[in-house]
Amino acid sequence: MLDNSKEVQMTSERTASGSKNARFRLNIRWLIFSSLIVASVLPLLGLYKWMEKSAVQKEIAYVEENHLIIAKNLAAALERYAHDVVAVFELTIKSLESTEGPDFSESLDEFDLSFVALLDDKDNVLNEVQAVSKSTSQRLSYTQIEELRAQASINPGQSVFSGIVQFDGAPHISLGRIVANGKFAVSVLSLQYLIELQKSIKFGALGHSMMVDQNGLVIAHPNPEWQASSKDASKLSVVQQMMAGKTGVAIFYSPPMQADMISGFTFVARTGWGVMVPQPMSELEARAKASEKTALLIVLAEIAALIVISWWLSQLISTPIRNVVSAAAKVSDGDLGARVMLSEAPVVISEAQLLGTSFNRLISNLQADQHQLTAALSAAVEGERAKSSFLSVMSHEVRTPMHGLMGILELIKDGKLEEDQRHLLTVGQKTAKNMVKLLDGVLQFVKLEANAESSKASAFDPAELAQSAVDLFQSLAIKKGLSLTTSVSHQMLLGDPQMISQIMLNLVGNAVKFTKEGQIHITSEFRESGTGSARLIISVTDSGIGIADDLQSTIFKEFVQVDSELARANEGSGLGLAISARLAQLMEGKITLKSEPDKGSCFQLDIPVTLVEN
Repeated sequence: MLDNSKEVQMTSERTASGSKNARFRLNIRWLIFSSLIVASVLPLLGLYKWMEKSAVQKEIAYVEENHLIIAKNLAAALERYAHDVVAVFELTIKSLESTEGPDFSESLDEFDLSFVALLDDKDNVLNEVQAVSKSTSQRLSYTQIEELRAQASINPGQSVFSGIVQFDGAPHISLGRIVANGKFAVSVLSLQYLIELQKSIKFGALGHSMMVDQNGLVIAHPNPEWQASSKDASKLSVVQQMMAGKTGVAIFYSPPMQADMISGFTFVARTGWGVMVPQPMSELEARAKASEKTALLIVLAEIAALIVISWWLSQLISTPIRNVVSAAAKVSDGDLGARVMLSEAPVVISEAQLLGTSFNRLISNLQADQHQLTAALSAAVEGERAKSSFLSVMSHEVRTPMHGLMGILELIKDGKLEEDQRHLLTVGQKTAKNMVKLLDGVLQFVKLEANAESSKASAFDPAELAQSAVDLFQSLAIKKGLSLTTSVSHQMLLGDPQMISQIMLNLVGNAVKFTKEGQIHITSEFRESGTGSARLIISVTDSGIGIADDLQSTIFKEFVQVDSELARANEGSGLGLAISARLAQLMEGKITLKSEPDKGSCFQLDIPVTLVEN
């Protein structure tokens, strides 16, 4: 579990380091908020742009549909009116042909007919009836009557409407019908009803209706001058289409309005009149602009609402994560009492709440494990302290009587002894010396464990230290038939010669101890760097028993030996390499091993040193 805690801490440190090295650091709340805004606002802006582009087209489509309906309805009304006028005109003709026919003067007045006259083939008036309110002596000119007669002759048996004619100082429309026996009936229709009907149709600011006769002359129009003068509008493309008997919608330029117009248009089949309901394009554009403004306000209101909702959602999502991050930061700083603050709001994200709960449970478990580890560590430290104290006390307690024993053995040696007694005395002295040596190793190990040893730098020659080690073990090497040599270079270096010498003695002693035949050689290497620092590498190579790969990691532990049988034969304690490794660490160095079973080993001491000049 302690390893897991360290792993968590290392992961946290790597994450923090990665965060510091990141080019862009994004706040999760702003990231969520920005993402929601982009995902929501962009479609709204696209919708607004589409509405902006399609607003005018929608207005045009609306006008095309509705204005055409108005034009058709207006044409239908004129068709009925023309039918009624013709009915009154023909009934009046029958009345004039009969001596006892009814009086239609009031009917003529009601339908805006000034009079109805029955003419002979010389255009002489045979009989006549006038409207009650329109008594006049004015008559159609000979030319007007002849043109009307010619028009009626094309449609015999039908009443015909002429185009605009001037009568009694104002524009009128004349009616004509060929009667039996060469007789010809004529009448004059006032434009009053048509003008009033035209005035009743208005839409928008300048939308209106317009009527023209079959020749394209204006019957009714908002412009009084055009209306009074029966303006010739036949040059307008839309009027030409009406004169051709077509129905539809057209866009054209209107000189009196000085603007582009859009109009639904049609014609009155009975009379040949043209009917149109134009409206300035500017009004459509203005309505489109108003629609765009309304759409913009709606979009802005929706964006404002989205901003508020996105900000709330980003807080709802990010706050639990930020709480976990905050608690994790406190835990990484060593505060295992930190907990994620769980939201008590009415609306929460279940996964975020679960994350906080799981994190709190994890920290609680980690805290419990840490308490157990702390207790175990304290017990282990106390046990180690007790062990070291015991070893130190026992070493001192045993070492003192051992020195007394060695003194007594020396006194006995000076006396007269038999040969077998002297042999036993020699064995006892050797055993006592080994015991003192073991106690010295234990005492030094205890000091190293208690950090009571420190490295002290002074000038030394590594070749002299190596030669001392060779001289010390040369007799034992010769006795075992081994070659013990050194080729360490002479140099004056600054380091701790006492610790280096002890390490070399341990390494050479082990090499002599665990090598049955062959050779042992001590070498050195001095490495300088450009920064002024240097390292000394001393290698002790033997042709001994070697060490298997799976055992190499254990030989630097205290009281451990690879070959127990050989160690017992050589009276080893298993502290030499452990002490050497601790001494190397005190000098900020290390000891490494390269070995193969039955081929030998190479121990290397790698320590920092300083070259002593002069």
